[in-house]
Amino acid sequence: MTAACVATNYLLISVPNIKFMDLIVFVSGLTFGATVGSAVGVLTWLVYGTLNPYGFSLPILFATTISETIYGLAGGILGKLGLLHVSDLGKTQMLTEGLKFAALGFLLTFIYDLITNVASAYSLGLPLIPILVAGIPFALLHEASNAAFFFLGVSPLLRLIKRLPESNLEMKMK
Repeated sequence: MTAACVATNYLLISVPNIKFMDLIVFVSGLTFGATVGSAVGVLTWLVYGTLNPYGFSLPILFATTISETIYGLAGGILGKLGLLHVSDLGKTQMLTEGLKFAALGFLLTFIYDLITNVASAYSLGLPLIPILVAGIPFALLHEASNAAFFFLGVSPLLRLIKRLPESNLEMKMK
């Protein structure tokens, strides 16, 4: 899962704030638990944040690495609660579940963007409010794209992972 995150990040490196990483980290947590999901997020940022053509900043790497864990934690908590039943849903139920995933993806990404923008202001020694205001277009793009990715991607990705013969997963999906 970490390799999928890193590979898709580099594939989309020229497209700012639109990545499949958050979706993959969330589904990792949902499928394998919060610890694994969070580890996928941390490992992804340790590779991608260190070997990044846009440069390296330790405070920003720390903020992005820690913030990415919220996707794995949220997925792990939902998976542990067994609230998801995506494999036998009708079209209306799939739409409803997709909308829930989209809202969750948007909310988690809002939190992620807030934390990383505060870290950016701090690391650059700039006032917080101008940085937050300047970051609004990028944050909205990130939040909207993640909402779309979570809407379209969580259920199919879960079903795909469940079908992997070597996974031997005991997922809480019907």
